[in-house]
Amino acid sequence: MSIKILLKGIDENELKNVTFISGFRTLGEVGYIATRYMVLKLNMKRVGFVLTKYLRDVTFLDEYGLATPFELFYDKNNHLLVLLSHLLPFQKEMNEFSEKIIKWLKKLEVNNVILIGGLDKRYKGENENYNLRWLKTSASKITLNYPLMEKQLLMIGPLALFTIYSEIEDLPAVVLLPYADRDRIDPAAAAVAIEEINKLLNLKIDVTELYEDARKIEEELQRQLELIQKELNRNVSDRVYM
Repeated sequence: MSIKILLKGIDENELKNVTFISGFRTLGEVGYIATRYMVLKLNMKRVGFVLTKYLRDVTFLDEYGLATPFELFYDKNNHLLVLLSHLLPFQKEMNEFSEKIIKWLKKLEVNNVILIGGLDKRYKGENENYNLRWLKTSASKITLNYPLMEKQLLMIGPLALFTIYSEIEDLPAVVLLPYADRDRIDPAAAAVAIEEINKLLNLKIDVTELYEDARKIEEELQRQLELIQKELNRNVSDRVYM
C-alpha cells in the first residue's frame, strides 16, 4: 500500500468508536467548506496526516497553521474525527486512498461515518420544499426527515468511493447532499449540511457566518482554488518554486 496514515500526539486506541466526518472539493466545494468550518469552529486538534505516494506539492498557511493536503483533526469533547482534504487525491490514487481510510475506520470500529457532498440544485423539483437529499449504507441506522437521493442519479469521485467501501466493509455511513450551485462555491449549502450534523450529533456549531459572509468566503476560496489549479496545471519548466 502506498497510502499511509500517520498519527501524531494521539494513540489509535483513543479513536475507538469515534464518529468520522469528511467531504471533498467537489460540487460547490460543499464538503470542503463544511469540514474546514467544523474544524475551525470546534477548535479541533490536528492529530494526523494521510500520506500518498504522489502527494501534491502544495502547502499554505491556514487559520490553524501550515496546511498539508490531507489532515486528520480530533475533537475530544465530542469524540469526532474529521478528515480535511484541501486537495483531491490524484485520480490514479483515489481508489486506494478511499479503501485505505475506510478499512482503517473499520479497524477503529467507528460509531458513524458522515460524508458531505453537494447535489446539483438543477435537480430540485419546482415544488420541492426540501434543501437536502441523502442516502446511507445498509449498516446505518440513521433516518432523516428528507427524501433520499433520486434513483439513477450518479455519485462519482472520492465521495462515491468512500460510500462504496463503507457498504462493502459494513460501516454505518450516511451521505448528506444539500442542493448546491454547480457553477460557484456555495457556503450556504455547507451551512445546511452542518445544521443537519448539529441535529444528528447534538452539536451547537453556529453557521451564521456561512450565510452572512457567503460572498466573502466564496471569493476567498475561489481565489485560492484558482491559484492551486493554475499551479498544478503548469508544466514543470513553467513552475516558480519558492
